[in-house]
Amino acid sequence: MIPFYVVDPELAAQETRVLNVLALHRGVPAGSYGLLELYCHDPSCHCRRVMLSIREEKSPEEILASINFGFDREAELAGPFLDPLNPQSSIAEGLLDLIQSVILSDAKYIRRLERHYHMMKQAAADPQHPAYERLQAVLTDDATSFPVLQSPHNAQKGKNTGKRHKR
Repeated sequence: MIPFYVVDPELAAQETRVLNVLALHRGVPAGSYGLLELYCHDPSCHCRRVMLSIREEKSPEEILASINFGFDREAELAGPFLDPLNPQSSIAEGLLDLIQSVILSDAKYIRRLERHYHMMKQAAADPQHPAYERLQAVLTDDATSFPVLQSPHNAQKGKNTGKRHKR
Protein backbone atom coordinates (compact mmCIF):
# COMPACT_ATOMS: atom_id res chain seq x y z
CA MET A 1 0.00 0.00 0.00
CA ILE A 2 1.36 3.38 -1.04
CA PRO A 3 0.44 6.76 0.49
CA PHE A 4 -1.67 8.94 -1.79
CA TYR A 5 0.75 11.85 -1.35
CA VAL A 6 3.25 9.96 -3.54
CA VAL A 7 0.87 10.40 -6.49
CA ASP A 8 -0.17 14.01 -5.86
CA PRO A 9 1.52 15.72 -2.90
CA GLU A 10 -0.30 19.05 -3.34
CA LEU A 11 -3.76 17.50 -3.60
CA ALA A 12 -3.01 15.21 -0.67
CA ALA A 13 -2.03 18.24 1.44
CA GLN A 14 -5.31 19.96 0.54
CA GLU A 15 -7.59 16.94 0.88
CA THR A 16 -6.20 14.95 3.79
CA ARG A 17 -8.99 14.73 6.35
CA VAL A 18 -8.30 15.68 9.93
CA LEU A 19 -10.47 14.67 12.87
CA ASN A 20 -10.35 17.20 15.71
CA VAL A 21 -11.33 15.59 19.00
CA LEU A 22 -12.25 18.25 21.54
CA ALA A 23 -12.85 16.05 24.59
CA LEU A 24 -11.99 12.50 25.65
CA HIS A 25 -14.13 10.01 23.68
CA ARG A 26 -13.93 6.23 24.25
CA GLY A 27 -10.33 6.55 25.36
CA VAL A 28 -9.30 8.89 22.53
CA PRO A 29 -7.74 12.04 24.02
CA ALA A 30 -8.35 15.52 22.67
CA GLY A 31 -6.15 16.21 19.65
CA SER A 32 -5.93 16.51 15.88
CA TYR A 33 -5.84 13.15 14.10
CA GLY A 34 -4.85 12.97 10.44
CA LEU A 35 -6.18 10.22 8.16
CA LEU A 36 -3.29 9.27 5.88
CA GLU A 37 -4.65 7.43 2.81
CA LEU A 38 -2.84 4.38 1.45
CA TYR A 39 -3.85 2.52 -1.70
CA CYS A 40 -2.92 -0.63 -3.57
CA HIS A 41 -0.54 0.23 -6.40
CA ASP A 42 -1.20 -2.86 -8.55
CA PRO A 43 -3.08 -1.68 -11.66
CA SER A 44 -4.45 -5.19 -12.27
CA CYS A 45 -5.96 -5.43 -8.77
CA HIS A 46 -9.53 -4.25 -8.37
CA CYS A 47 -9.69 -4.32 -4.57
CA ARG A 48 -11.51 -0.94 -4.38
CA ARG A 49 -10.32 -0.14 -0.88
CA VAL A 50 -8.29 2.32 1.13
CA MET A 51 -6.22 1.89 4.27
CA LEU A 52 -6.52 4.86 6.61
CA SER A 53 -3.47 5.26 8.79
CA ILE A 54 -4.48 7.42 11.74
CA ARG A 55 -1.80 9.65 13.27
CA GLU A 56 -1.89 12.44 15.82
CA GLU A 57 -0.42 15.80 14.81
CA LYS A 58 1.95 15.89 17.78
CA SER A 59 3.59 12.57 16.81
CA PRO A 60 2.94 11.98 13.08
CA GLU A 61 5.37 9.07 12.82
CA GLU A 62 3.33 6.95 15.28
CA ILE A 63 0.47 4.93 13.78
CA LEU A 64 -2.47 4.91 16.19
CA ALA A 65 -4.90 2.92 14.05
CA SER A 66 -4.94 1.22 10.65
CA ILE A 67 -8.47 1.16 9.32
CA ASN A 68 -9.33 -0.84 6.22
CA PHE A 69 -12.32 0.44 4.23
CA GLY A 70 -13.80 -1.03 1.04
CA PHE A 71 -15.92 1.06 -1.29
CA ASP A 72 -18.19 -1.83 -2.30
CA ARG A 73 -20.41 -2.06 0.77
CA GLU A 74 -21.74 -5.53 -0.11
CA ALA A 75 -18.29 -7.05 -0.68
CA GLU A 76 -16.64 -9.42 1.75
CA LEU A 77 -14.38 -7.48 4.15
CA ALA A 78 -15.89 -4.14 3.10
CA GLY A 79 -15.05 -2.52 6.41
CA PRO A 80 -14.43 -0.30 8.10
CA PHE A 81 -12.42 -2.49 10.43
CA LEU A 82 -9.12 -2.41 12.25
CA ASP A 83 -6.71 -4.17 9.93
CA PRO A 84 -5.19 -7.14 11.79
CA LEU A 85 -1.97 -7.04 9.74
CA ASN A 86 -1.11 -3.42 10.54
CA PRO A 87 -0.24 -1.43 13.67
CA GLN A 88 -2.93 -0.63 16.23
CA SER A 89 -2.61 1.32 19.47
CA SER A 90 -4.57 1.13 22.71
CA ILE A 91 -6.94 3.82 21.38
CA ALA A 92 -7.53 2.18 17.97
CA GLU A 93 -11.06 0.94 18.83
CA GLY A 94 -12.12 4.44 19.92
CA LEU A 95 -10.62 5.95 16.77
CA LEU A 96 -12.46 3.40 14.63
CA ASP A 97 -15.74 4.36 16.35
CA LEU A 98 -15.15 8.07 15.73
CA ILE A 99 -14.00 7.62 12.13
CA GLN A 100 -16.95 5.37 11.33
CA SER A 101 -19.57 7.65 12.87
CA VAL A 102 -18.13 11.05 11.93
CA ILE A 103 -15.89 10.70 8.88
CA LEU A 104 -17.10 7.65 6.91
CA SER A 105 -20.71 8.80 7.14
CA ASP A 106 -19.82 11.68 4.77
CA ALA A 107 -20.74 10.66 1.18
CA LYS A 108 -18.57 13.45 -0.29
CA TYR A 109 -15.54 12.13 1.58
CA ILE A 110 -16.19 8.58 0.33
CA ARG A 111 -16.33 9.90 -3.25
CA ARG A 112 -13.02 11.71 -2.61
CA LEU A 113 -11.41 8.47 -1.43
CA GLU A 114 -12.70 6.66 -4.53
CA ARG A 115 -11.32 9.42 -6.77
CA HIS A 116 -7.92 9.12 -5.05
CA TYR A 117 -8.06 5.33 -5.52
CA HIS A 118 -8.55 5.79 -9.27
CA MET A 119 -5.76 8.35 -9.42
CA MET A 120 -3.38 5.86 -7.76
CA LYS A 121 -4.36 3.10 -10.20
CA GLN A 122 -3.94 5.42 -13.19
CA ALA A 123 -0.50 6.60 -12.02
CA ALA A 124 0.63 3.02 -11.41
CA ALA A 125 -0.54 1.84 -14.84
CA ASP A 126 0.82 4.65 -17.03
CA PRO A 127 4.61 5.06 -17.42
CA GLN A 128 3.92 8.54 -18.86
CA HIS A 129 2.08 9.68 -15.72
CA PRO A 130 4.05 12.32 -13.74
CA ALA A 131 3.87 10.20 -10.56
CA TYR A 132 4.89 6.89 -12.17
CA GLU A 133 8.61 7.32 -11.41
CA ARG A 134 7.91 8.29 -7.78
CA LEU A 135 5.78 5.17 -7.39
CA GLN A 136 8.52 3.02 -8.89
CA ALA A 137 11.08 4.55 -6.53
CA VAL A 138 8.89 3.73 -3.52
CA LEU A 139 8.33 0.20 -4.79
CA THR A 140 12.07 -0.39 -5.17
CA ASP A 141 12.48 0.63 -1.52
CA ASP A 142 14.33 3.85 -2.18
CA ALA A 143 14.16 5.22 1.38
CA THR A 144 14.74 8.81 0.28
CA SER A 145 11.63 8.73 -1.93
CA PHE A 146 9.32 7.85 0.97
CA PRO A 147 9.87 10.46 3.69
CA VAL A 148 8.11 10.45 7.03
CA LEU A 149 5.28 12.94 7.07
CA GLN A 150 5.80 16.09 9.05
CA SER A 151 3.10 18.18 10.64
CA PRO A 152 2.95 21.77 9.35
CA HIS A 153 4.49 22.89 12.66
CA ASN A 154 7.48 20.54 12.36
CA ALA A 155 7.99 21.33 8.66
CA GLN A 156 8.71 24.96 9.53
CA LYS A 157 11.41 23.96 12.03
CA GLY A 158 13.43 22.12 9.40
CA LYS A 159 13.14 19.71 6.55
CA ASN A 160 13.44 15.95 6.95
CA THR A 161 16.81 15.12 5.44
CA GLY A 162 16.38 11.39 5.79
CA LYS A 163 19.57 11.20 7.89
CA ARG A 164 19.55 9.14 11.05
CA HIS A 165 21.33 10.34 14.14
CA LYS A 166 22.87 8.19 16.82
CA ARG A 167 21.41 8.63 20.27
